[in-house]
Amino acid sequence: MSISQFKANLSGGGARSNRFEVLVEFPAFAGGSEEIRKTPFLVSSTSLPGSTLGIIERPFRGRTLKLAGDRTFEEWTATFVNDTDFALRDAFEFWHNGINGYNSNTGITDPDEYFATVTVYQLDSRDNRIKEYVLRMAWPSVISPIELGQDTNDAIEEFEVSFQFSDMNSNTTS
Repeated sequence: MSISQFKANLSGGGARSNRFEVLVEFPAFAGGSEEIRKTPFLVSSTSLPGSTLGIIERPFRGRTLKLAGDRTFEEWTATFVNDTDFALRDAFEFWHNGINGYNSNTGITDPDEYFATVTVYQLDSRDNRIKEYVLRMAWPSVISPIELGQDTNDAIEEFEVSFQFSDMNSNTTS
């Protein structure tokens, strides 16, 4: 195997981890077009979502047959840059509060009203979308605290949002 053969098999020079885009479609009650427009610019890190197939073990005459079980989706997390209008952070908090009120401990009872769609794109070096993951029935389960400190005068605030979702497909699995 030569370096030329390796290069010939590495399409596009390889996918780059810093080339991505995230779109969060907030539910109608939680955010407007401004927040939706901001998410691709203010997400600083995330991951391509994963999934797990469970295992059903069936013993048979001293051996165990392993069969594929149900699919589960792992929690998906994105880190967002906080700007001074707090518009994105506020939208996530409003969404969270709508699901279960901070003070009332009550909230929206119809999941279709708080479910949303989140799309994660892998981009190539020319910003073309080369891979797409669509997370459906998504909702924020955790909004992380924002760390503050007098010794961090050159840092911009960031916060993480962890999402639960019940369905996913990619542009190769739909």
